[in-house]
Amino acid sequence: MARFRVAVIMAGLAIGAQARADGLLAGPTDRVALDVPADIAITAVGTIGAVVPLIFSDQLVPDRCRWCDGPVGTPVNAVDDWFHAHLTGWLLSVNTANSLSSVLAYAVTPAVAFGSTYFATGPHATDGAGWRNVMIVAESVAVAAAITENIKWIAARQRPYEHYQNFANGAGAASSEVNTSFPSGHTFLPASAGTSAAMLATLEDSSAAPWLWATTGVMTVATGTLRMMSEAHYFTDVVGGAAIGVGCGVLFPLLHRRGAALAGSASPVIAATQGGAIFSLGGAF
Repeated sequence: MARFRVAVIMAGLAIGAQARADGLLAGPTDRVALDVPADIAITAVGTIGAVVPLIFSDQLVPDRCRWCDGPVGTPVNAVDDWFHAHLTGWLLSVNTANSLSSVLAYAVTPAVAFGSTYFATGPHATDGAGWRNVMIVAESVAVAAAITENIKWIAARQRPYEHYQNFANGAGAASSEVNTSFPSGHTFLPASAGTSAAMLATLEDSSAAPWLWATTGVMTVATGTLRMMSEAHYFTDVVGGAAIGVGCGVLFPLLHRRGAALAGSASPVIAATQGGAIFSLGGAF
């Protein structure tokens, strides 16, 4: 599973980097803009911070859980116990739910989030707005991934299938992911990518904004539910992953709004008038 996350994070970085060659400077009417050096640096640091724990998970994740939820097979807490009892193997087998959650998180979500944010740029957008939005979404995902992956090995929470000694999905005590339950790495992705895309559409007055918010909610809830159905995560793991994703998905578009910390300068515009020409430069300084 770690290899899937590495692939998705690196692909997002590569897609975002395309913005370097496709209209870096926002126009005077754009509602969001880039600060290219800062954005590249933040995205790169976030990507490194996410990929390193994944690559070296065998060395970083402790052999024993730090967050163990008590002796094997005992109740965890009222909330997690309720969702575990009602969702594990519900509607779908554990294996099927596990596979579908990966398809939804690592294939469907990136395609929908990056594709929609490229096209749903709103009526104020200028050339290159789609690629600028893609870069902002990639930045949000990279930072959310770094936070999620590092908390995983610091918390070292025991997975539900290990706690209850159920290994229907092929996982077991030998897996390096046994103690990486909190937060959910699958759930943060639709939450961060989808929220970022929806937030950008909202800031840019795109008519697609309500649809993107609805789609983000459905994908995040569906992914989290499938992770609980596959007994890979507790409810609190899913909530933790969603909270990280939504937080980054809201924060980074706001940081790129005109006048905010990561909003770069706009391209100059020369407008012809009857008495000559007016030179204007829009942006944040």
